[in-house]
Amino acid sequence: MSNKLQGIRYLLLLCYFLLLSFSCPGENAYATIATTPHNLSITGPGPIKAVSETQICVFCHTPHKADSSGPLWNRGLSSVANYIVPSSATLLSRPQNPPDGDSRLCLSCHDGTVAIGSVINLGGAATTVSMQDSGTGALTAGKLTPNAPTNFGTDLSGHHPVSIEVDPALITDKEAQCNSGLVSLKVCNPTAPAKLLSTANLYGAGPHTHRGVQCSSCHDAHEDPIPGTSKFLRTDQSTLCGLCHVPCSATCP
Repeated sequence: MSNKLQGIRYLLLLCYFLLLSFSCPGENAYATIATTPHNLSITGPGPIKAVSETQICVFCHTPHKADSSGPLWNRGLSSVANYIVPSSATLLSRPQNPPDGDSRLCLSCHDGTVAIGSVINLGGAATTVSMQDSGTGALTAGKLTPNAPTNFGTDLSGHHPVSIEVDPALITDKEAQCNSGLVSLKVCNPTAPAKLLSTANLYGAGPHTHRGVQCSSCHDAHEDPIPGTSKFLRTDQSTLCGLCHVPCSATCP
């Protein structure tokens, strides 16, 4: 079986098991991720890639023996229990620590504590795929080096808060901050392509949506239109911010 057909088989299995939650991306998604730095196989275009492994999907997904933390998840999670999370005088939600949902999955590579090639199931057993960094110095012992641009480390204070619920109470309370002159922007339920995703970190007394901001709210790990520039963002950065945040004087879409 060719590498391409094997990759398509992985995607079809993913779609079958996740049909109630996800729409099947088919061959186009396979082709899209293949041209991004998240293609960590030996065929990947980025500086970090496998020494010999040809499968693309296996670095995050497996149809068998998967971890329940994510969609057929094939990576061990970071053991970091406490990150430095964002805080400010006007931040109403306290980010989940450690982050949950999609954000925790992203950190299994991007906090630099887990080897990039560490997978739960490859050929029926857990293993660590041998990786190379094309001489860039981005890897140390298979993990992202502290100075690698994609290594966020355990200090997340300079990043947008994640694992925070967006519910009616939060939207109302941010409106109250606007009325008090504390902030210049209010929070809205986002419009596409931004999205709210599952989180257990709830805000206020409810009613709760159990959905909020995660890394995947703004980033699509499977698509990077301009590798090295677009940073897997769902749309350009200026537009993206305006999908959730509008001036206090404006009306939410």
